[in-house]
Amino acid sequence: MGDIAANPKTSFEAIEKVVRPEDELPLPDELAHLSHDEQKRLERSLVKRLDSTLLPVVALLFLLNILDRNNIANAKIAGLTDTLGINNSQYNTCLMIFYVGYVITQLPSNMIITKVRPSWYLCCVTSAWGIVSMCQAFTRNFGGLFASRFILGLVEAPFLPGVFFLMSCYYKRTELPPRMAILYGSNMLASSFGGLIAAGIVDRMDGKAGRPAWEWLFIIEGSMTVVIALLCLPILPDFPCQKITKFLPKEHQLYAEWRIRKENAGIRDEDPESIFWGLKQALLDPKLYMFIVLQMMLITAQSFNNFFPSIVGTLGYNTTITLLLTAPPYLFAFVVSLCVSFHAAHKGERGWHIAIPMMFGLLGNLLAMFVPSLGGRYFSMFLMTSGTYSPYNLCVSWLSASLPRPASKRAAALAIINLMAAGVAHFYTSYAFPDSQKPRYYAGGAMMSAACLICAGMAIFIKYYLKGQNKKMEKEEEELGIVGGGIRGGKTGHGGDAVVRFRYVH
Repeated sequence: MGDIAANPKTSFEAIEKVVRPEDELPLPDELAHLSHDEQKRLERSLVKRLDSTLLPVVALLFLLNILDRNNIANAKIAGLTDTLGINNSQYNTCLMIFYVGYVITQLPSNMIITKVRPSWYLCCVTSAWGIVSMCQAFTRNFGGLFASRFILGLVEAPFLPGVFFLMSCYYKRTELPPRMAILYGSNMLASSFGGLIAAGIVDRMDGKAGRPAWEWLFIIEGSMTVVIALLCLPILPDFPCQKITKFLPKEHQLYAEWRIRKENAGIRDEDPESIFWGLKQALLDPKLYMFIVLQMMLITAQSFNNFFPSIVGTLGYNTTITLLLTAPPYLFAFVVSLCVSFHAAHKGERGWHIAIPMMFGLLGNLLAMFVPSLGGRYFSMFLMTSGTYSPYNLCVSWLSASLPRPASKRAAALAIINLMAAGVAHFYTSYAFPDSQKPRYYAGGAMMSAACLICAGMAIFIKYYLKGQNKKMEKEEEELGIVGGGIRGGKTGHGGDAVVRFRYVH
């Protein structure tokens, strides 16, 4: 079999760039007649179709995901806590219990999605959380709100890691960062539009049909989610080459599956191992734990989001103006996030594109805690949002590029990262902004500042760790006689990331 078969200790890890010769992985028989130029045209057509169907649909659904998750923050300043008679500690507990539910279903749900139709799965969970979000309007005490938030976490959990996984089945690693930026931009747009929608509801709907504004907020946004999820069902695609994948012509399906295999030196997504084997492979990879720290600190640095209307409220304006003022910082963060992601994709770099924005987030935290003027404090909120939100999609695409195959391993890794970051991190951040610390919130500000520093440091550590791994692989290739474009008689086998001639992006 050649030198690689003779050396079982050799492991070539997955990355962004792969085999140079176009013919090292043959095209499917149905596409074998295509010339190089025809393949390029087919690929452009494929990506264009993905960008006009898959990307906008998942971005819209993610916007609704964040809207229904975080609208409780707007409901709070619209009178939720006063109507239900709950104190600040009980409100924080309701925030925290959402993430308990989120953690419980996160990992099993992402293992299931590899075995079912993602279009039905994702749209069904979207409809479910829309219904639960509406039910929050009918709670009458702490127990009711506590239970509804727990159930909301259970049904929201499958969505985001499932979407990450679905996109990684279609887009190449060089294509993912800007698409992830657009996807995660929905987070910032949801936070921005959520404030605008809440301002309109507070101004126009308070007291209508005998209901306070915060109840209408849950009813309107939850019902909107259910309707949109049902409309998206026939549009959202399934996996490439599934018989039920109808949104792509057959040649696009074949090419979509082939180009992802080619990028990973021929390893298929459909591996014969169990989902538990994939989980084991993910847990044995040290890179997973580096990305857990990176992502947990990033989410910790963003922990102001559940309290942002309350933080803006310390500027002293009325409820409607406060809700309107929450929008501009998130819109600014959306623009910055796109710029950072497209620049990172253009340069093929990740570490510094994560670390530098986090330093601006750190500056924003310090200004919010120590600058006395209202203008300076509001400016700090622009730095807080843009500095901590813009690196998120880079972290996700970086993980996907570092743990790509097989499907069960990648799905497990994405779920574990999201579980630890978007789940466990919120167990402690939910209590970081007590009303007793208004208007400076020193405890929360100090926690976010430390998280910014650790996140930036971990990004640089991962960058140089992966750079060292690349050098190690180059040395192994030289020892095995891999030159120019091939291997002397070698071929890849099944198993984790053991594929030939990849390099990490760093």
